[in-house]
Amino acid sequence: MDLSFVIVNYNTLELTSNCIRSIVDKNLGLQYEIIVVDNASPDMDPDELKKRHPSIHLIKSATNNGFAKGNNLGVEKATGKYILLLNSDCELINNAPKLCYDYMEKNPTCGMTTVQLQYPDGRIQHNCRKFRTISWELLEIIPLYLLLKKNKREELMLHHYFDHDREVSCDWVWGAYMFFPRILLEKLPSKKLSEDFWMYCEDTLWCWEFKELGYDIKFLPEGKVMHVHRGSSKTKSQVKAIKKMSNQNHLLFMKRIYHDWKWHVFKWIFLTKQSLISILH
Repeated sequence: MDLSFVIVNYNTLELTSNCIRSIVDKNLGLQYEIIVVDNASPDMDPDELKKRHPSIHLIKSATNNGFAKGNNLGVEKATGKYILLLNSDCELINNAPKLCYDYMEKNPTCGMTTVQLQYPDGRIQHNCRKFRTISWELLEIIPLYLLLKKNKREELMLHHYFDHDREVSCDWVWGAYMFFPRILLEKLPSKKLSEDFWMYCEDTLWCWEFKELGYDIKFLPEGKVMHVHRGSSKTKSQVKAIKKMSNQNHLLFMKRIYHDWKWHVFKWIFLTKQSLISILH
C-alpha cells in the first residue's frame, strides 16, 4: 500500500463525500486506502458515508475526541507507506498526493510535504508558516517588515507575506493537508501524533516534533487542493470560539520554545497584537 488517506468527519456528510470523490477521481498512480474517522457526529448517520462509498474504511468513535485523537484513530489502522491527513472540507484539484509521493521518494531528508490550498473561489490560503517568535511578532506589530525587501520579507515571515507560488522549506503547515512517511511516527515520543491539543495548534506541534527529529518540511505549489476552511463551523460564535482556542493553544505551544523571561515577553507582545486586531476589526 503506497498511501493511506485519513479523514476526520464531524457532521460534514456532503463535504466528506465530495472529498472522497475527488480522491477517487484525481488520485492516480498510487495504491491507496481511505480511512474515515467519524467523531461521534450528532447530526448525521456516519453509515451513510459507507453506503455512498463502500470501499472506505469507516471508524465510528463513540465520543468526539477532537481533531488530534481522531486522526490518531485513523493512523492506527493505516497500512500505507505514507499517510495523508486530509480535512473533510478539502477536494483534490489535481493529483497532489502523487506529486508529494514522488518528491518524498527522491528526498529522504524531507519529513512532511504540503501543497497549495485554495478557497472555493480560487484565492490562495496561507498554509505555509514560520513558528511564532518574539522577532516575528515584533516585525508585524511595529511593523518593521515594511523595511525589508520583498524576497527577504517572504524568507523571514512566510504566511501572507509569501505568494505561495514556489517550493520552499517552512516551519509548520496546516493540518488540512499533511503528507508524511508512516515510519516517522515510530520515532515520535509517544509513537503517534501528539494529543496535547484537542484541536487547533496541534498541526504546529506535530511539525515541531518532526523538525526536532531533524526532518525538513516542504511546501510544493504544484499540488492544488480546494479547502473550504472551517467547513464544520457554521456560526459566528463558533468561529469566535475557534479563534480564542487557537490563540490559547499557540501560547501554550510557545512555552516549549521559551522557558524563561522570554516567554513573558512573547506573551505580552502576542496578547497586545491580538487586542489591536480586535479593535481594528
